[in-house]
Amino acid sequence: MNKIVIVQRLFLLLVGAALFFACAPQAPSSPGKPNIILIVADDLGYSDLGSFGGEIESPVLDKLAEEGLRLPNMHNAGMCVISRSSMLTGKWWPAVGYGIENGENLAQKLQHEGYRTGLIGKWHLKGKPNDKGFDYFFGFLGGYSTYFNGSADYRINDQEFNDFDPGFYSTDAFSDRAVEFVKADTSAQKEPFFLYLSYQSPHNPLQAPKEDIMKYRGSYLSGWQASRDRRIQRQIELGIITKDTPLPAYPQNLPDWETLTDAQKDLEDLRMSVYAAMVERMDRGIGKLMASLRETGQDENTLIVFLSDNGTDSFSVMDAQLLQKGLLPGDIGSNYQPGTGWAYASGTPQRLYKISQHGGGVKTGAIAWWPSTIKKMGEISFAPLHVVDILPTFMDIASPSDQNMAQQKSDKSLAGESFAPLLKGQNWSRQEPMFFQFMDNRAIRTADWSLVEVDGSGWELYNTQEDPLETKDLSSQNKSKLRELNQQWLSWWKAESGESNYEPTSTQNSPHYKPQGDRGTGNNYIPSAMPTKLQSKYPLN
Repeated sequence: MNKIVIVQRLFLLLVGAALFFACAPQAPSSPGKPNIILIVADDLGYSDLGSFGGEIESPVLDKLAEEGLRLPNMHNAGMCVISRSSMLTGKWWPAVGYGIENGENLAQKLQHEGYRTGLIGKWHLKGKPNDKGFDYFFGFLGGYSTYFNGSADYRINDQEFNDFDPGFYSTDAFSDRAVEFVKADTSAQKEPFFLYLSYQSPHNPLQAPKEDIMKYRGSYLSGWQASRDRRIQRQIELGIITKDTPLPAYPQNLPDWETLTDAQKDLEDLRMSVYAAMVERMDRGIGKLMASLRETGQDENTLIVFLSDNGTDSFSVMDAQLLQKGLLPGDIGSNYQPGTGWAYASGTPQRLYKISQHGGGVKTGAIAWWPSTIKKMGEISFAPLHVVDILPTFMDIASPSDQNMAQQKSDKSLAGESFAPLLKGQNWSRQEPMFFQFMDNRAIRTADWSLVEVDGSGWELYNTQEDPLETKDLSSQNKSKLRELNQQWLSWWKAESGESNYEPTSTQNSPHYKPQGDRGTGNNYIPSAMPTKLQSKYPLN
């Protein structure tokens, strides 16, 4: 055989081998660590989104719910700062305090796992985000800011930011910065990222672009009870509650809508129209974020968890001063809150509101979306979750090694439990009770029972298997269960707070928060009236 024939045959063999390996089924390449996005709305009510029964247009979040997993039994701490403390540390807030001064938080832990980290939006904790594990920060440091003019505590990383041009609206700014963060590194060797997108919306001040407000103007003239009734019907259709679920009674401190004057109804309609516009604007911004994930090919391997830090704000402490200045909900320079009536509708079907440790204060309609992993699209899981579970869950996902999971289980300072198996379609059940406390409101929830107090008015006991919305108080009928749960709560409080006993801080001592209990302890809500001279600002449709 001559050399030419040998070379030809070797060439054919090499070509054949190349074709075989090119055509043969290949083992799937590892997608690498997933990107993680935590989106937190501020003071969003349980039922505001369409996917949880609401009439506010939220097509992007509704689509995430349809393609992912709805978590209607997710709990927060009932107040912005303590929810965020627990969420980022995996610990109960009395041990952490009103901030995260000590120990590593979620962002720092994810940095150790090779994640690029970013916080966009509201911080509201001690220290500076760039010193607390966030490579990138854009937003404000405090509890709230105006939407159109910003505030002195806005920062871009450690530098002051004051570029509030005439077109500035903070919800849009946060959405746009989130898109920039996602697109910052799309190289083949890119790091996975963790984005904490912390919207202020729909926290006060109630402000939105006028064109968005006018879209809803007049649609709430039927009142808060009619809105709640429609949402309940929709929740039954969605499977969030059943038609047999006992519903909370109408609040004693909330007037019937039909007793209001036309001027009161007018201003209340505007108040809720602004709130709805704020929620829709946030949803629109999340749509931009989702588009950027698709454009960069990162959507399949990105976990998104959406929730609210607490229930809707039931107060309206600035109305009189603002009306005297000629300012209405929506106006630049105003600082309106939703008020008790619309908090009652937004929290449907739960009872009570922000600050309370009842369902309307601490339950959030949460969504998890992760295309590569969540296979039962549109499923509703009623597993009892809490924001303390977010850190261990994200760490399980970022570093799913046996060693990491063993370390987490051995960390006795962590209160949270990883619900990563739930996202993967596996069985999961909570092992420990959930604990709650803020000012003179507190609670403990187990698999079957809840013990809850509002306005320091004494324990209420509920069998949540039969009465999930906490409507029938059994405290006088089952004193042994009350004593048992009270002892558990008190032991928890002493261990977490370092106090020898429990001494509540009354809401009556606060310049902002007054008693809000719906069974006689709460302050009566008196709706403000639209001044005749201001009616033309936002004319009724």
